[in-house]
Amino acid sequence: MNSDLPADNPGKSQPKPLRTVYCTRGGLFGALVLERLRACDRIEICAIVRSSRIFHPSFGFLRGALALIRRSGIAYALYLFCATTLADALCGLARIGRVPLRTRPRGIPVHTTRNINDRDGLRFLRGCAPDLLVSAFFDQRLHEAALAAPARGCLNIHPSLLPSFKGVDPMLQARLQHVAVIGVTVHYMTPVLDAGKVLAQRPIAVPRGASIFESTALLYREGAQLLVAEMDRVERGETGASQDTPGSYQSWPSRTEIRALRALGSVLIRFSDFNRLLSPRQLRSSQRA
Repeated sequence: MNSDLPADNPGKSQPKPLRTVYCTRGGLFGALVLERLRACDRIEICAIVRSSRIFHPSFGFLRGALALIRRSGIAYALYLFCATTLADALCGLARIGRVPLRTRPRGIPVHTTRNINDRDGLRFLRGCAPDLLVSAFFDQRLHEAALAAPARGCLNIHPSLLPSFKGVDPMLQARLQHVAVIGVTVHYMTPVLDAGKVLAQRPIAVPRGASIFESTALLYREGAQLLVAEMDRVERGETGASQDTPGSYQSWPSRTEIRALRALGSVLIRFSDFNRLLSPRQLRSSQRA
């Protein structure tokens, strides 16, 4: 494990790791981030919140899936299935491991919910007594009561350079606007989505020919590394810088946008993406500080 202590002073105790609740929808994006957080000796994952929401918090699986198909089309719905449900299964077979689906004996507590802000969600968060909450690939807005649960605040990993490309699928929107370099942002969360103060950002060039899935996975991997690199500032209580413009929020992509993406020659996902992203070489890269 990494150590901030000088080699000639081994007797001095290290700072206690921050008890951290990790919120995610799972899939490969969530697994990549969780793997990096677990490898950081400054972070103790004390609980996981998994989102089971599909499109809207009040919708069940069938109604949510139909609403998503009406909005974005069957191709995008299948893409999300591959990025979440299928990716969960493949991560479970790979060295990276999937985000846990349920609490196991002597394991990390897992709370699955369509709404983290309901009574059960708030009870779970408060019962964890967290120092920090980290969100990545989490499709729920945290209200003030949930945001107040961690003593040191809530951080989100967002796959764009905020305030550009706020919303549901930043990589897709960037591709539609022919942006070659986007990046990743670690920011503090507020009740307004993607509007909190920015702790750190890292510009990243999108690999030529990469699918939306592969590009987004790389951004989340880099975002986890960026968050870990900024833990000194988190522990010092630094709050980051306000975003310089309001930006604009993009919700679920429309069928028209998906057709426009296809016309540009862009691909949502390739099955070969999993082979590359779950290879031992990529996993070693994702675990480097």
